[in-house]
Amino acid sequence: MIAAECVGCGACVAACPNGSAMLFTAAKVSQYALLPQGHPERKQRVTNMVNRMDDEGFGSCSNEYECAVACPKGIDVINIARLNREIIKASLGK
Repeated sequence: MIAAECVGCGACVAACPNGSAMLFTAAKVSQYALLPQGHPERKQRVTNMVNRMDDEGFGSCSNEYECAVACPKGIDVINIARLNREIIKASLGK
């Protein structure tokens, strides 16, 4: 549950060459996806968060991993993989 330690400081976004908010968004999605209490709104949450990230004009992840290096809480990029799985599941209706 290290993802729950994310404080939303934005260091990951600032460090990313693409200005991607993937690590921040992934930490929040992971935090709730791993808890039973987060399951009822799981699909809608990930869809809304990714859509908002896109609407705000954040870049895409290009696997530079500068975000993880800059994170003061040590949030790992493995959470980005979880975010990608969650958005695929939500888009497939699973």
